[in-house]
Amino acid sequence: MNEKQKKTYLRKLMREKERIFQTLGLLEKAEKEVSGKEVGGVPTHIADLGTDVFEKALEMNLSDSERKILLEIDRAIEKINKGTYGVCEVCGKSIPRSRLEALPYARNCLACQVELEKKQSETY
Repeated sequence: MNEKQKKTYLRKLMREKERIFQTLGLLEKAEKEVSGKEVGGVPTHIADLGTDVFEKALEMNLSDSERKILLEIDRAIEKINKGTYGVCEVCGKSIPRSRLEALPYARNCLACQVELEKKQSETY
């Protein structure tokens, strides 16, 4: 991978990281707004309790997912700096550009990723 390509992927990763930070910021803002509607930690209407619990669980899951992606982005940036970006961690072959365009923090080629996911689903 040449320097121009590395810079292109680095920009993509940084844009994705910024997008996630903005999303997480919006979630925190929404959480503050929801908590502002509560009195003493209890929703003003008891019927809203289930909705509030569901929304908070959804926000936590989304935040957890976004945090995992941030870790993957940081790992990809580190790999760019080390010169190992775009190399499958399983088979050592180059990850196709089309995959990196779609998922710039991809750690594995598609064939290896499918195998890993298949093995993971078999253990559950």
